[in-house]
Amino acid sequence: MAVDYNAISQIYDNVRAENKSIVDLFIEEVKITNRTRILDFGCGTGNYANMLQRLTRAKVYGIEPSDGMREKAIAKNVNITVVKGDHKNIPFEDSYFDFVYMTDVIHHIPDIEMMFKEIGRVLKSGGSLCIATQSHEQIDNRFYVKYFPSTAIVDKRRYPDIDEIISKAQGQSFEHIKNAIIGEGVEVAVTADFVKLVKNKGFSMFHLISDDEYNVGLKQLEADVLTGSLELKTSGETLIWLKKK
Repeated sequence: MAVDYNAISQIYDNVRAENKSIVDLFIEEVKITNRTRILDFGCGTGNYANMLQRLTRAKVYGIEPSDGMREKAIAKNVNITVVKGDHKNIPFEDSYFDFVYMTDVIHHIPDIEMMFKEIGRVLKSGGSLCIATQSHEQIDNRFYVKYFPSTAIVDKRRYPDIDEIISKAQGQSFEHIKNAIIGEGVEVAVTADFVKLVKNKGFSMFHLISDDEYNVGLKQLEADVLTGSLELKTSGETLIWLKKK
């Protein structure tokens, strides 16, 4: 079962938003200025690129294979440059960028060794790469796995685990600097906005489970949210920091 990202682009911004704490970490870690050249790899509709550019006035670029996603990103901010590209072809010259990042993207990449090779080509020596993703443990700890258990199975097949990512990066001229866990164990209430996200299948894995499981899980989730008593602890994300040798 394939995911139609052009179709998802039509509702993506209604149900997904950038995480400002991640953007703040980028700015703090990389010491971004208005002269820094930054690439958002797999930028989607440009939420992160847009926020990062507006906060720093840096030279922010994005690559995105989906025409629908790319059109949304281009319309969002005239000061970011968004072009068509993927893990096999980043259409910029060698050693062009100071910093490359990707947020919730790596599980969409069919060949991460090729991705690291191509990112390594366009990233300056000593430049930083940050990958925001989830470990397999964090995937298992997502609260909605209770409602949609197959989503954990599907995503652990798609997501390379943290050690695999680091190992393959090190095989392609990258040095591992550190991992940072963010947003883990935060107590939050489940709101109608999250139910809306699920209804719109705003996460790609909802397109990869059976209709029966999706419908049963959605019905139970809606019922639990209506009681007003459903609370959770967030599973968090892992930021993998790497440096080009």
